[in-house]
Amino acid sequence: MDLFSCLSPFVFCSFASGSSGNCYYVGKQDEGLLVDVGISAKQVKEHLSRNDIRTESVKAILITHDHIDHVLGLEKFTKDCPTPIYAHSDCLLGLAEGKATKGTDHGLFHEVEPMQPFGLLGITIEAFPVMHDGRGALGYCFDFEGHTLTIATDIGMLDNVVKDYIRRSDNIVIEANYDTEMLEKGRYPFPLKQRIAGPFGHLSNEESARFIAEIYRPEIKHIMLCHLSENNNTPELAMQCLYHQLSRRHVRLDTNTSVFPLPRHRSTGMVYL
Repeated sequence: MDLFSCLSPFVFCSFASGSSGNCYYVGKQDEGLLVDVGISAKQVKEHLSRNDIRTESVKAILITHDHIDHVLGLEKFTKDCPTPIYAHSDCLLGLAEGKATKGTDHGLFHEVEPMQPFGLLGITIEAFPVMHDGRGALGYCFDFEGHTLTIATDIGMLDNVVKDYIRRSDNIVIEANYDTEMLEKGRYPFPLKQRIAGPFGHLSNEESARFIAEIYRPEIKHIMLCHLSENNNTPELAMQCLYHQLSRRHVRLDTNTSVFPLPRHRSTGMVYL
């Protein structure tokens, strides 16, 4: 048995996370899937190679929504490597009409029904609706032989559905997009600030941190903060906010729980779930 198998049969790897592009790998040693392709096809292939994943090992692509930072490289990647694309029906319509994605082969499209489990590569997947202004916006929950992961990004507010999916997971990728003070004092025009902080925009550090502190249990292995804003946040502020909220609730992290922000442009390397 190799080192990979000894550590875990199920892995996560972030290739990019933020408004300049989002792309994650979820899967096993020899095959897996991508969640979003918001960076160039060339960059995706480079990240795969650096993490010793063959391009042909990517057997499916799940799309959270049709905003450009989640689909930029989709058309080119699937032209080079025809791969089934799974998304909400509204998102698929958005892809068919989008400037960067309208040339994508519609024969690769597969409709995802929210909150209806389906299987890929032996992984049970459930999509769930999230509050965001992208078409057909979804989060995804994965279960492979009891190893669970929820990816919840681009969310204007944490409703009960989203909370329930995060609660059931031992590995969490959750948005911590902006620091409230930085957003308020920053140079963005007021309508954009309203959109970001609104119910169909993004989660703040404080909103994410309060929820994590509320639902934390020692069985949680990884808490990964995603989609940090380049202009309205820093990794340090996001982490400080989370630790502050944990302290306020007198929550002590188990020594086996890791907490970290996902880098904007760098790979995390393999995270064993």
